[in-house]
Amino acid sequence: MQRPGPATGLPTRTEQADLLFILHAAHGEFPRVIFEPGDPKQAFYLTNKAFEISEKYQIPVFIQSDQYLADTEWTYEEFDLSYFIFNDYRLRQKDLEDVAEYKRFKYSDTGISPLAIPGEAGRHLVVADSDEHDDDGHIIEDSETRIKMVQKRLLKKLPFIKKEIDPPLLYGDISPKVVLIGHGSTYGVIKEVVDTYSKDKKVAMMHFSQIFPLPEQDKFDYIELLKNAALTICIENNASGQFAKLIRAETGFEFSHRISKYDGRPFTIENLKEELHAYF
Repeated sequence: MQRPGPATGLPTRTEQADLLFILHAAHGEFPRVIFEPGDPKQAFYLTNKAFEISEKYQIPVFIQSDQYLADTEWTYEEFDLSYFIFNDYRLRQKDLEDVAEYKRFKYSDTGISPLAIPGEAGRHLVVADSDEHDDDGHIIEDSETRIKMVQKRLLKKLPFIKKEIDPPLLYGDISPKVVLIGHGSTYGVIKEVVDTYSKDKKVAMMHFSQIFPLPEQDKFDYIELLKNAALTICIENNASGQFAKLIRAETGFEFSHRISKYDGRPFTIENLKEELHAYF
């Protein structure tokens, strides 16, 4: 794990305080994907998925961890490697033998362009430039090409990327009156609290590990489920409710309550139940 602490003067403590930084830090607009595993097993599979999406769509994928997740101990019998995906999307000389003209940033319906390897492209020249460029990779300044390039790398790719994102996990009652929402490393403590309350209450956990883009609602209409609940409580290890802000900005839904912890310590079963006591 990297990113061990909140980087606000408590370098050996934990926090979930940089979600919106990762979401918005950029030179211009481009697609990105953010994962936040809730336990080591999720981290294992999401790392594999991160590489697959990053190489398939040629975009950055961020896996956010924290000190709490890095330091916890879990026991598993085994991980199922049949779920692992490995595709090499890079093109080499044999892949380009029948290509008349290689264009690194070729326009396409999916927004994905061919990716040749410098030194392994045979007779083709591999060109890349960090400034805005045409489909050959040469610098441009005209507005028409600029618009086409933004559409290619951002607007055309996004619908395909969104289909790769899995819906949040619903644990507990399938028609809950109370939903506890979390993301990342709060998974374990919220799950245990749900187990405690589920004996006499219609309560569930909704946990997000694939954060951005938000999952589409065709597989699981999680927003409708939240709207039908009497209480929706977002639980975060930060002061400003960053995930709650993201949900509101992207969907318009606002949680009825928020519980924040930002002293550099993770939630415990006891202190989370104490916080929830006012709502139950």
